[in-house]
Amino acid sequence: MTLPARVVLLDKPIGPTSFDMVRVARRGTRGRVGHAGTLDPFASGLLLIMTGSATRVSSLLMALPKEYDLMVQFGAVSSTGDPTGEVAGTSGATRVTVSDVVAVLDRFRGPITQRVPLTSAVKVEGEPLYKKAHRGETADTPEREVMVYDLVLLEFDEKAQTARLLALTGSGTYARVLAEDIGAALGCGGYASSLRRTRIGMFAVDEALGPTELSPQCYEEGRRGVLTLDDALAFLPAVDLGTADARLAANGNRLNGLRPGRFRAYGDGRLLGIYEGESDFARPLVVFPECA
Repeated sequence: MTLPARVVLLDKPIGPTSFDMVRVARRGTRGRVGHAGTLDPFASGLLLIMTGSATRVSSLLMALPKEYDLMVQFGAVSSTGDPTGEVAGTSGATRVTVSDVVAVLDRFRGPITQRVPLTSAVKVEGEPLYKKAHRGETADTPEREVMVYDLVLLEFDEKAQTARLLALTGSGTYARVLAEDIGAALGCGGYASSLRRTRIGMFAVDEALGPTELSPQCYEEGRRGVLTLDDALAFLPAVDLGTADARLAANGNRLNGLRPGRFRAYGDGRLLGIYEGESDFARPLVVFPECA
């Protein structure tokens, strides 16, 4: 089966990698399959799987804000920032109170600086950092400015020294680094003991399929959680082009200024591409072949 252009909302369980889920999605099919926004094996929740020509929009979907249900364990640190690493208690650290946690969260709202973890796929000197980590090597990882739109304390267990947080973040924010940095700011250490991604942009995990529901048939049937490109990109405004502009857009050419910002370009009812208006012209970000 040749895959149509679809964006599939998948509820990834704890354990498999994101690419494991791509392998499951690809079974029994021919064509391209990818995902937008990696989830670590210890994490669960919403993963966007793209099939066919929908793989072209991966960078657009990865840029959407994300919502996480994050559990932070205080009084201990992990070599990976999560339960899969070597966990050690922080001796002599004072126990934190709910007031301590509430007070420190404001430091982590808005633009913040994070150091990229050694277990990430970010490349340093041409090699992904996680390969160095697997060899037991260390490296001076880069720092990046990321955005935390909101950070809310949902629950606090003083006896267990755990805090459950709702984190709404921008693209590129590491939730486990956020947990580590909050623990460091409190002087007691901390790591992400569990993590679940609940939203990506307008997409919610409540609408997602489970891995056992993935099949060649589900991509054709248009069931809940399986979106056409038109539906998946509905957060972008649509512009219907005239005949001349549609001919240009079908070949990936620039258009005279139509509107500022990003928009879906249509001709004769067909999605031709995603454009971004800049001053007096619009440039193509993605151009689509005939989309199913």
